[in-house]
Amino acid sequence: MSLARRVPDELRGRVPLIAAAYAVMTREGASGTEVLLQLRQGTGFMDGWWACGAAGHVEDASAPSEALRQEVLEELGVHVGAATPLTTLQRTSAAGRLEQRADFFFHVTDWSGEPTVQEPDKAADLRWWPLARLPERVVPHERVVLEGLRDGRLPPFVELGHDQRLVLVAALGANRAIGVDGGMPWHLPEDLAHFKALTMGGSMIMGRRTWDSIGRALPGRTTVVITSDHAWSAPGAVAVHSLAEALAVAGPGEVFVVGGGEIYRQTIGLASRLELTEIAASPQAEVFFPEVDDGWREVQRTPREGFDFVTYEREPHRITST
Repeated sequence: MSLARRVPDELRGRVPLIAAAYAVMTREGASGTEVLLQLRQGTGFMDGWWACGAAGHVEDASAPSEALRQEVLEELGVHVGAATPLTTLQRTSAAGRLEQRADFFFHVTDWSGEPTVQEPDKAADLRWWPLARLPERVVPHERVVLEGLRDGRLPPFVELGHDQRLVLVAALGANRAIGVDGGMPWHLPEDLAHFKALTMGGSMIMGRRTWDSIGRALPGRTTVVITSDHAWSAPGAVAVHSLAEALAVAGPGEVFVVGGGEIYRQTIGLASRLELTEIAASPQAEVFFPEVDDGWREVQRTPREGFDFVTYEREPHRITST
C-alpha cells in the first residue's frame, strides 16, 4: 500500500530554496582517483559524518561559483584554479523550511597550495579517500553525487526526498497506551508478526528508548536511532541526533516510524499513513500515542481476538505542521 508524498502546511506555496556550493576536489593517487573529504563536527547537522572538502551557503546574492571559491579558501586555505559544474541537487524534507535546498556541486581539479583544515571547530579531520572506496558514513545526499561521479552516471540535475513518505506503526490500548517500564504493556505474537511483515525490507526510525526496549537490530531492515548522546553507537544501528538527520539517512520511499512517544509526536503531523494495532484493553502506562484526530480516515480494519489491525490515511490537504 502506497500513498503520494504529503506536504506539511509550512511547505505549501512558494517556499524558498536555500542554496549552497560544494567542492568535489579530486586528484589521481597510486590506486586511482581520490576525493578530499572532511569529518564534520560542531555544525549541528550530520556531525561525525564525512562530507565534501568544502561547502557553504550561497550568500549576498553571489554566484554559486563565487561562493565555491570563497568557501574553499575559508575552509581549506587554497585558491581554486579549475572548477567545472558537476551537478545540481534539489532536495526536500518534511523536517521543515530549513531543509529545502538547492545544492550546486563543482568538480575541482586544480588549486594552489596544500588543503588544510582552517576551521577546526567545524572539521575534525581532513583526508583523501579512494573514490572507489568511500567511508561508510558519508552525508547521504553527498554520497549520491560522489557515487554518481565514480560510476560515470551522474546526471546534470538530481532530485532527492520528494518520494519519501512516513508511516507510523504502533500498538496502542483503548486509552492510547503504548509503553510502561521501558517496554510494551502486552505481548501479542500476532502483532509482532504483523509488524515484521509491514517493515521488512524498509527503513525504520526510532528513539533511543525504543531501541533499548528491543535490545538489538531487527534483521532485514535499516534501523535509524535518534539519540542525544553523540557518543552512542550499537551494532546494526545508524545513530543520528535529530529528526532532520533521521529523514536524510532513511532514504526514499516509505519510512516506518516505530516509536517512542516523543518521536510519534514529532512525526504524526508529517505522516501519510498510520498502521495501528488497536487493543481493546486500557492498561496503565507511562507513554501514550498521540491523538488520531479527524484529519485521518480509516481505510481498513481487520478484527482479531481482543484487538484490530487498522490502517488510516490522511485526508487530502490535511498534513499539518508540528
